[in-house]
Amino acid sequence: MRPRLAVAATSTALVLAASALTACSENTGDTDDSDNGGGRQFTSSIATDPKDSQGPAAEVAGAQRGGTLRVIQEEDFEHLDPQRTYTFFGMSIQQMFLRTLTVFREDGNGKVLLVGDLATDAGKDVNKDCKTWEYTLKEGVKFEDGTPIRAADVAYGIARSFEETIDGGPTYIQEWLADNPTYNTNYKGPYTSGADTVPGLTVKDDRTLVFNFAKPHCDLPFALSLPTSVPVPKAQDTKTDYDRRPVSSGPYKIKEYARDTRFVLERNPNWDPNTDPLRHAYPDTIEVEIGPNDQEATERALASRDADAGAVAWDEVPQALVNQVLGDTSLGDRVLRETAPSVWYLSINNERIKDVKVRQAIAYAIDKQGILATQGGEASGRVTHTLLADTTIGQTDYPNPYDGGPTGNPEKAKELLGGQTPKLVFMARNSAFGQQTAPIVEQSLERAGFDVTVQYVDTPTHNPTARTRGNPYDIYLSNWAADWPSAVSTIPVLWDGRKLGPQGNSNVSYFNADDVNAEIDRISNLAAGEAGPEWAKLDQMIMEKYVPVVPIYQDNSLLVTGAKVGGLLISDQFGTPVYYNAHLKP
Repeated sequence: MRPRLAVAATSTALVLAASALTACSENTGDTDDSDNGGGRQFTSSIATDPKDSQGPAAEVAGAQRGGTLRVIQEEDFEHLDPQRTYTFFGMSIQQMFLRTLTVFREDGNGKVLLVGDLATDAGKDVNKDCKTWEYTLKEGVKFEDGTPIRAADVAYGIARSFEETIDGGPTYIQEWLADNPTYNTNYKGPYTSGADTVPGLTVKDDRTLVFNFAKPHCDLPFALSLPTSVPVPKAQDTKTDYDRRPVSSGPYKIKEYARDTRFVLERNPNWDPNTDPLRHAYPDTIEVEIGPNDQEATERALASRDADAGAVAWDEVPQALVNQVLGDTSLGDRVLRETAPSVWYLSINNERIKDVKVRQAIAYAIDKQGILATQGGEASGRVTHTLLADTTIGQTDYPNPYDGGPTGNPEKAKELLGGQTPKLVFMARNSAFGQQTAPIVEQSLERAGFDVTVQYVDTPTHNPTARTRGNPYDIYLSNWAADWPSAVSTIPVLWDGRKLGPQGNSNVSYFNADDVNAEIDRISNLAAGEAGPEWAKLDQMIMEKYVPVVPIYQDNSLLVTGAKVGGLLISDQFGTPVYYNAHLKP
């Protein structure tokens, strides 16, 4: 399985759409067709016709209502609270019971369109300078109890994302509104500041929100597709306990949640499909079984007995079953295989490992191919040595001077260590993934002269621990994909040290360098056409000068379903399964 640290990027197809918006000029975001190398043509655009944001979503050919869709996964969700959710894992299921202001609509064949979800469209750039944006909510959108969703509910959701106790989610909107990487210096959220009013965010009336920024932020329509913009009714906000039972705004609502065991969604009778351009509600229920590892889940989906005929093995095909799955042509569309634009890193805690030579030695030592082999080898990804995924605007391949090659270079690492035996504490997930990958990391480093202690932690606490500053670990495996395919949503998020706080950090390498921060500021003010190559140069400079992490491999997705599952697709946005077209075959 491949637990992700953050949400996934969109496909290469969206690169030009993101580029156009970031240029801060009036545009539609249209792109030309682009081949991803696998023979599938991608197109993308940003909807300008309000009809594209209307519902109902076009029916899926052959789909019918009824039955139970089952999802089998090893891990529980890190968070269900939308303002705390920043994983593929959570976002893919949340789409079925929570709605955002905008959303990426995909057809499964490479066509991706950014449309209004709760909003009537993808947003109005009021003065054509990307500083003032207006969003109007659709009529008829409701919470699960039938209460109309108001602009104030969306604003309240955004307000609570400023709270330090509501940590873990994306922070783009907060930083842009505050015009400060440390976004809650002044306004600290409704619990702490005692006010629901976020500076820069105005509730104009029950259906209208206005965002005012000090600087242009032409990527706002993209950022509002993240769960920061999910509405939360203030009267039902249980603060940190909201993680257990968020209020639904989508086609399903939570029926049952037994931590580490079971999560069940049932239909929400107050969801109106005429307001929803994305989702269907074909299954009567969606049941998530938590606990079985990737091998068991895949074997059950393959066998497709009884209830498992309607099951999705979410954690992907393990190495032991890759050849069997890929070699069985009778499985047909039950096998889902797509490139995922996410990169796995060995993150190095730079506040603990301050000697750059030690970080260089770690980079030389790592057996990247061995780590990838535990997850299925070439079927699951490709070895890499750049910070940016190859789906990122302007990304280039460069000779990384501290890359030890696919299997590592322990002798070169030993030269750098000069006879030292540095001690490293490695935090690994207590899961199939962690148990498979940790021995490879440990052996790689010990061959190079390191003294490694592996400490396994339960998976739901792994990412929050990595995100907590001052954690007692030197290294850990992490994953990142851009929230949209500009390096704006990678490099400033992961390597701008000015954003570091006590918890909820995406910069889990705790890297902070003045010259890198200055370059981030400079490039962020460039038009997209100029910025792409400059971000690529900064990628190279960071790795050549500092080595804050070790890029290991770029991910693929490979999974199987039971015989009765139809309509499931691998999202070009998430790189993981999404369920809004899923249905049960007769």
